[in-house]
Amino acid sequence: IYSPTGEVAAVVDWELCTIGEPLADLGLLMVYWREAGDEQIPLITPATVEPGFPTRRELANLYAETTGRDISKLDYFVALGFWKLAIIAEGVLARFAAGQYGEDVGDVVERSRATIDLLVGQADEAIGRIS
Repeated sequence: IYSPTGEVAAVVDWELCTIGEPLADLGLLMVYWREAGDEQIPLITPATVEPGFPTRRELANLYAETTGRDISKLDYFVALGFWKLAIIAEGVLARFAAGQYGEDVGDVVERSRATIDLLVGQADEAIGRIS
C-alpha cells in the first residue's frame, strides 16, 4: 500500500487479511506474536520472543491507544485466529499426507500434528477468556 506521496506505507498479506472488523487482523497478529515463555508453535520461530519486542498485552494496549478502538472483545478474535491457523495447518498436513510435497518430508507430518493440537488448545484457552 502506497501513501499519497508514493512511499510504501504498508505491506499486506492479502491471503490472510480481512476486510471488515479490524480486531480480526489484530487477533490473528496476537496468534503469531509469541512471547518468551510461551509454548512455541513447532513450525513457527518468531522474532517476537527476543528481547525488545513488546508483549501481546502491551501491543494490544498500544493499538487501542493509537486507534481509539475498544479491544474488550479481542479474545474472541484471538480464538478465531487460532482456529483459522489450525485449519490452514490441517490443509497443509492433508497435502503432505497425500504426497503432494514429495515423499521425503522428514518429521513435518509429526510437527504439523503437534502444531494443530497446540493451536486448537490455545483457541480453547482464548475462548475460555471470553466474558
